[in-house]
Amino acid sequence: MVPSSNGKAAAQRLTQGPGRSGRPNKNSLPVLRFRKTVVSETLRSALPVSRLEHQGRKSLAGAGVLLAAGGISAWLYYWAGDLHRFTQWIAAYIWLYVALLGLYAISSYFVWRAPAASSRSLSLGAAALILVFGAFFRLELVGRRPFLSSDIYRYIWDGRVQAAGVNPYRYVPDAPELAGLRDDRIYPNINRGDYALTPYPPAAQAVFFGIYLARPSSVTAFKAAMSLFDMLTMLAIMLVLAREGLNPARAIIFAWNPLIIFEGAHSGHIDSVFIAFLAVALLFRSHKKSAAAGIMLALAAAVKFYPALLLPVFLYGSEESASISSRGGLGEYLSRLKDTVLVRRNLILMAAFVLTIALIYVPYLSVGAGVLGNLLNEFKEEGFTGGGSRYFILDLARRAIPIPTMLFLVASALALIWIGSRWLTAEKRASADAAKGSVALIGLYLIIISPRYAWHYAWLVPFLCFAPRMAWFYLTGASVLLYLTWYKPLEYPGIPLWLGALVFLPVLLFGVRDWRRNVGT
Repeated sequence: MVPSSNGKAAAQRLTQGPGRSGRPNKNSLPVLRFRKTVVSETLRSALPVSRLEHQGRKSLAGAGVLLAAGGISAWLYYWAGDLHRFTQWIAAYIWLYVALLGLYAISSYFVWRAPAASSRSLSLGAAALILVFGAFFRLELVGRRPFLSSDIYRYIWDGRVQAAGVNPYRYVPDAPELAGLRDDRIYPNINRGDYALTPYPPAAQAVFFGIYLARPSSVTAFKAAMSLFDMLTMLAIMLVLAREGLNPARAIIFAWNPLIIFEGAHSGHIDSVFIAFLAVALLFRSHKKSAAAGIMLALAAAVKFYPALLLPVFLYGSEESASISSRGGLGEYLSRLKDTVLVRRNLILMAAFVLTIALIYVPYLSVGAGVLGNLLNEFKEEGFTGGGSRYFILDLARRAIPIPTMLFLVASALALIWIGSRWLTAEKRASADAAKGSVALIGLYLIIISPRYAWHYAWLVPFLCFAPRMAWFYLTGASVLLYLTWYKPLEYPGIPLWLGALVFLPVLLFGVRDWRRNVGT
């Protein structure tokens, strides 16, 4: 705020002496010192008010950006809802996605750069606006026909099989024993129904069963349920952010992310469920509820197996980080590990995790080892074993050196163990610390296995609300390009070199840049 000319004149008169020249005489010095003190204190007290007014204007401008971006995004989601009408097919989806991603990036930037001293009412208002738009975006897509994936039909089929009293791990959909359950709407859309048992773990099966009981054979109901799980994730993230003194509106990074919205509300992927369990686990962890956090983390791992990777991060660490590279060597590390990690609250969390996993499998054990479903065949089909054709980094390295698949897998496992061990004993007082560890582990895991499907990158997003990194923002955004593999299905399960370079190489470059900055500081 610039002082007015009258204010400048008044200040000048206060600092001038009684002489005509304006120079002070000796008798006026005490008076002048007093007047200068009054003026400086007046100006100093006015500065915070000016700063708050400026911050208030920035907050209001940010709210305007949210309204504008939310309105335009809502219009684009309307057009993106029924992708079947576009003759350009997947290309139309990618262009719509890129436009939505741009609006999302602008909105997230304004929220993240919001003044730390913004009023509570403005922060809560922005959070409410984000929730409302987040719900509306999903509502626009829930009733539309899935286009990007047919997985939802297998979800509904598994629910139908359980409702008929049959263990979903016992028969493939094409088995004659299930002939009476087939229809002309759900069954014909099941992929690999002629040979593959269900690949989904028991907690996912429980969700399939519950939704089917509520609304049998309804694609819309299933997608609505996935959207409700997304809303649960938003609320959990906001509560954790607020508990740690951060702006709850930062949940926009999850709430408005087009990857999350399309894969949940439009395709109905079950990933929305385990992401919600992870967010609630983080909330319980922030309240020091070890047993509840362990249960939620176990449920997430029983929807899809890989969230179990985050167990070391969710354990409470020590105030003094125990590094595996400490001078005392492995023996010293193990001693410190016992004193700092194997404590009561961590033992409770691990016990709750293991017990929940065991209990969730009990209702499905009538098939014995078959409870693993199509897991072993999935490893072969998806290229995890054999020639390792799914691993982009391995494929890239093999252009120069003939690296055996087993060597790559061992090196990758050691890298994950090393990162996990560092975060296992690291100081993790705040949930943001656990989120940083989750980002590190998930990011490394994704770079190693290079998933072919965009929705497999979604579980990284909620943790970016606490620990934003350009590399991982790029990865989750660029995952949409993987839908271009539709044009070259014969390369399954690998990713074409040019496409992998577009998706993964910038992530590595951003990662190197961040590492150099950290080393420099």
